[in-house]
Amino acid sequence: MSVRVSLAWTYVAQATSFLLTFSSTIVVARIVSPRDFGIFAMAAAVTTVINVLMQFGLAKYLMREAELTRETLRSLFTVNVLMSLVYVVSILIGAVAAQHLFGSREVGNFLFVFALFPLFAMMEFIPAALCAREMRFGIIAIMSVVRSAMIALVTIILAWLGFAYMSFAWAQVLSWVVTSICFNIALWRPDVWRLRFTGIRSIVHFGTQMIGISGIAQINTRLGEMTLGSLLGLGQLGLYSRAASLPATLYSNVFGAGSNVLFSRMSIELRETGSFDRTYLRFMRLLLGLLWPMMIGLAVLAQPIIAILYGAKWQAAATPLSLLMIASAISVAIGMTAEIFILSHRTREQVRIETFRAIFGYAAFAAGAMVSLTIAAAAKVAEALFAFLLYRKPMRELVGGERGALRRAYGEGLLVTLVAVGPALLLMLWSGFSPATPIGLIAAAIGAGVAAWAFLLVWLQHPLFQEAARAYRLAR
Repeated sequence: MSVRVSLAWTYVAQATSFLLTFSSTIVVARIVSPRDFGIFAMAAAVTTVINVLMQFGLAKYLMREAELTRETLRSLFTVNVLMSLVYVVSILIGAVAAQHLFGSREVGNFLFVFALFPLFAMMEFIPAALCAREMRFGIIAIMSVVRSAMIALVTIILAWLGFAYMSFAWAQVLSWVVTSICFNIALWRPDVWRLRFTGIRSIVHFGTQMIGISGIAQINTRLGEMTLGSLLGLGQLGLYSRAASLPATLYSNVFGAGSNVLFSRMSIELRETGSFDRTYLRFMRLLLGLLWPMMIGLAVLAQPIIAILYGAKWQAAATPLSLLMIASAISVAIGMTAEIFILSHRTREQVRIETFRAIFGYAAFAAGAMVSLTIAAAAKVAEALFAFLLYRKPMRELVGGERGALRRAYGEGLLVTLVAVGPALLLMLWSGFSPATPIGLIAAAIGAGVAAWAFLLVWLQHPLFQEAARAYRLAR
């Protein structure tokens, strides 16, 4: 499957998953309370901190191997099973500890149920990773939609039946049961379901590097959320989690989905040509031209969007949403850092950068949480700017290519964003950023921004326009 077809499958699936997740969130938010979301967020923070030690990046190891034997797959299966069992035990310990640390039995109850999911997820690892290696992203795309649909449907039904925060836990577990079965039906490999302890040294070495790269950032985020919940209460954490979920979902659905395909393609290019700058720069131009207008647009329209989607009880999440969208937009500018440092064999350097970033980020966020929810969210903007400064020079060196190309991509993205968001910004300035801004005027401003954005893409011969024109020609 080609890169374009793989990306098409991936983005169609991600768009569908986003709509399912976003729609279900709106429905569930009107059924359960902000405190229920706060319990879910606190439990998720606990599991993420535990999961840091499980972030071995085994799928990336499987994808990058030049030759993949059955023995290697068995070694990967063995490491994955062992890590999954450790994860289950750790979650159960966390469930007991959470009841004492946070004074909330509900967080512990959530974790006791959530501990079931790794037992099913570990059986999905091999077929899912093999699909990615073989560029069979159609299967992966279908499975992601199935999982999102299951989570959305089960969460809504259980929330309506009165399960409250526990509806989130059971939905996660049941979705992994279904997708694990489906992946194994699609790619049946029972021959690798055998423990093999020889040859796992290189896997463990690679895994420890991945912990350093991805784990520090996750600990920073989740410890910050636990601190916020402890200082301001679970209700405020619930508001923060709703605000944070929108940029996180947008980031993962648009950026995260494509990065997996691009990592595979850049690995091939690096082996064949010794560089990957053209693919990376084109991908970044596509992302900046699409994600920046969406993120900054949501930041500008946060007040009426929260009022329309979630209702008055969630209005306090609007300003944090604006700030977190801006922070995410800054983070997009240094996208795929982990993949680039892995390909360049400079993971140790990234661990050092992430450590500085985490120390600054947590200190700023914790200080902000002592004041208010809004100040805590503003600290995320400061952290994103700090990370951009830390990564700017090494990223420019590692990507390579024509001098100033990445800087020009940023300038182009800013221009496209200004044109796209301009009408919405003028409307909100006129209305004083009122949550009661008429939905008709909002729709008109968005429509005008989209029209101006599309015209500029054509005039610039932007990669987004080129890809859309190519898709149109193929469709004909």
